[in-house]
Amino acid sequence: MQALGLIETRGLLPAIECADVMLKTAQVELLERTFVGSGLVTIVITGDVGAVKAAVEAGVTAVEKLSPLSLVSHHVIARPHQEMGSMVGTRPEPVPKETDKVREVQESHAAVSEPTVEDKTTKESTGPVQIMPSQLHKEGVDAFVQEFGLEKSIDILKTLSVVKLRNLAREYKGLGLAGRAISKANKELLIQELKRYYQRGSE
Repeated sequence: MQALGLIETRGLLPAIECADVMLKTAQVELLERTFVGSGLVTIVITGDVGAVKAAVEAGVTAVEKLSPLSLVSHHVIARPHQEMGSMVGTRPEPVPKETDKVREVQESHAAVSEPTVEDKTTKESTGPVQIMPSQLHKEGVDAFVQEFGLEKSIDILKTLSVVKLRNLAREYKGLGLAGRAISKANKELLIQELKRYYQRGSE
């Protein structure tokens, strides 16, 4: 994961001002905002360490200008652990939403073509095709592509958020993107580069 910057404010207005200033100050991405309760709001950003530090400093200054009492706390985590991704950067109930999208993809595939005997056997033995959180790493996706094919794998990857796709893309060597290019890449570009990677590997 890239660096994380967190600012907690008392009230929504300071939080909005803080987020606006941080995004304008440096090349960072707004990861989430959380309503903690009792009027507290936490803003979380991500990006390169230097950019996150600069953005947090600017955000703190902006909140203090608005009202010194509005700033509750702020912090920068330079090198968060990979598993921190499950704690920040996701909306409430992310798994059901992604599972619903996976089911939609499966149903659309089933409507287009009648399954062959081989397909029926595969479905009966393996159950519905899903990509689990443990597979959101290169090794898991490699195995998924090998078992279910590139097209179905790409359809499943399209259901992931851009943040998860960026984290996944950083694990690939020889991908057409690297470093800051991955941080700036949108979902369509990331999917396109991952598809090219696996197409080259099958040649």
